[in-house]
This record gives sequence, structure tokens and C-alpha cells, in this order.
Amino acid sequence: PMEMTIRMLVSSEDVLHSWAVPSLGLKTDAIPGRLNQTTLMSSRPGLYYGQCSEICGSNHSFMPIVLELVPLK
Repeated sequence: PMEMTIRMLVSSEDVLHSWAVPSLGLKTDAIPGRLNQTTLMSSRPGLYYGQCSEICGSNHSFMPIVLELVPLK
């Protein structure tokens, strides 16, 4: 939901990843065995695209991330 603070917990099961959604200013590392967190709040609805932004394995740079932010109602 938009216009609400969202807390995201980020982790990994295999290798280091760098979870990034540049249009929202988000970049968080996903580390095996460790729990990281980030928060976001958006005032605009829409689809926000990102990707894994580190070279962490074969075809990982093409791992898509999509966030859909919609009004709460």
C-alpha cells in the first residue's frame, strides 16, 4: 500500500545479492544467514522495477524485481 511505511526484511539462501529498485532509491544487500531490513514509503501508485545489481552468479544480473504500490482502499 502507498502512503504507508513498509518494512522489508531481506535475506538470501545461496549467495550475496544486492536488491535494488533505483526509482525508489532502494538498495539492500541480501546475505546468507543474515537478516537485513529496509523501509520505504511512496506517495505515488505504480509499478517500480529493479534488479539484482551485483555480479553474484550466472544470470543473476537479469533477476527482475517488481514492486506494485497501490492505494490502500
